[in-house]
Amino acid sequence: MLSRELRRLMAVALVLTTVLVTMPLSAADFSAARPVIGSVSAVGSVDLRGVAISQEGTLFSGDSVRSHEKGYAKVLIGTGSKIELSEKTDIIVNRDARGVQIAMNSGIVGFTALTPLRIDVAPFEVTASNDASGNVAIMNTTTAGVRAINGQVTVRNLKTSESFVITKGQEQILGLKDGVHAPSLGQIATNVPAPVPAPKPAPQTPAGKSSGGGLAMDTGAWLAVIGGAAVAGLAVWGILAAEHANDRADALTNQLATANQNIAIANVNEANAEAAVAAQLKALANATNIAISTSQQAAALSQATALAVQAQLALQASGNTSAANQFASLQAQIATNQNALSVLQTQVSATEAAVAAGTPGAAATLSALLGQEEVLRGNTNSLLGQEKALLNSNSGTNGVPSGNNVPGQQPPPTQSSASVPV
Repeated sequence: MLSRELRRLMAVALVLTTVLVTMPLSAADFSAARPVIGSVSAVGSVDLRGVAISQEGTLFSGDSVRSHEKGYAKVLIGTGSKIELSEKTDIIVNRDARGVQIAMNSGIVGFTALTPLRIDVAPFEVTASNDASGNVAIMNTTTAGVRAINGQVTVRNLKTSESFVITKGQEQILGLKDGVHAPSLGQIATNVPAPVPAPKPAPQTPAGKSSGGGLAMDTGAWLAVIGGAAVAGLAVWGILAAEHANDRADALTNQLATANQNIAIANVNEANAEAAVAAQLKALANATNIAISTSQQAAALSQATALAVQAQLALQASGNTSAANQFASLQAQIATNQNALSVLQTQVSATEAAVAAGTPGAAATLSALLGQEEVLRGNTNSLLGQEKALLNSNSGTNGVPSGNNVPGQQPPPTQSSASVPV
């Protein structure tokens, strides 16, 4: 008995210990929500947080954005700045006390910075603000390039704290492995060494110096020759370095031009996609308006049928068979139009679903249905007008309802435009 009670006490103690130990761990799971930085618009194959997006997504601090081949992304930051990713570009976006930070892993990024914006291409940090714009391109694992299109951009080496400024129209090549940067083409041309001057005729050998055959020169003369050779070697090295820098600068210029062209193409594609979405919304709104119009017509005809039945019965009771037959014929015509409206409603619903799914030719089908609605609406209004006239002409018969009870003429459905879809 004692052993059983002891086991129970131990079990209760173990449960309490487990609960108390795990409580802090459970509370730690509820971390603060990450701040929203802005939004991402995608054209083509683009991933946000590692998940493919088709049009737009919300950008949080710490999110990754990657554009694949033939993909393009535009990031709108809440502060008003904008960055654009060309194809095959991979970045991570963060926000700290200094503002928005973009860590580039690959590709080409275009930027317009209304507020401070930092783009990290290790070991360099590119900072832009005050409506400055430009491009940053990672050409390979060892080389990157920066170009200022408007305003000025500051580039800082995070390892050495060295910094320099690039102004409008200037470009710089950055060495990602050694942390050096190549000067602009104008600076390269300025720093090319001058041609080595021609040697002057040697004076006659002074007394006390060597005058033997061959090159008879003292130590100073030899030093002059060696110095001249060294200067010539430096000149050749400078020219080769300048040519290499020119080649790298040309490669950067070509890549930046290609990036600008890709961004322009992506902008056109984005505009076309927006126009397609607007047209789709217009078609959906028009389908809804046609469905509303046909429903209103069907309700008006149902009310007209009830009035026609009441008038027919009253006229038959009074012995006016001819007028009663007119209302009977009117009821048959109303029934035919109601059936046609019912069929049209079914077709509109099917077409609306096809438009929402992006089925080719759905918009053209909707235009044809709009024409059918116009014909049936004409029939509806004609029947309502005939009934009102018949009721007024037989208003003296007891039990015939007043023509004022007939519904009014049915208006056409509201048509939407691409610019104002609803």
